[in-house]
Amino acid sequence: MSKMATLNAETANIMSEEGFEPTAYLDSMGVGTIGHGLTWMTEEESSNIIYARAPQSLEDLTNAQPMLLDKPDEVSMITYHMAYQMGLQGTLNFKNMWAAIEIDDYVTAAAEMINSRWAMQTPARANRLADRMRACTNP
Repeated sequence: MSKMATLNAETANIMSEEGFEPTAYLDSMGVGTIGHGLTWMTEEESSNIIYARAPQSLEDLTNAQPMLLDKPDEVSMITYHMAYQMGLQGTLNFKNMWAAIEIDDYVTAAAEMINSRWAMQTPARANRLADRMRACTNP
């Protein structure tokens, strides 16, 4: 067996021993852990995960709000960004924003984004996204 094959086999063994936990938890020593016993990751690894998840995340959002197929791409990207930060359900809870998007009223949609607990928690990010929404026009 080649060294790479041996390494892959042992890595599979480690993953089996560690098990998998999709959410962060404290291990038996009180160390923050996620996945297959990971206690750290590089920025590149984190970026790779986010890029790998992006297509499915956007598809989930579009399935939940099919009107996005007929809206400017920028509206999809803004709401995808929100869903990344707050989760899909958190973004879907912006009922008034979605109602404004449905009628292509992006100024009101932006105002509804700002009129939220989310905007109070992360005001700079919310304002940047609302500015982008306000600038949207129909295709």
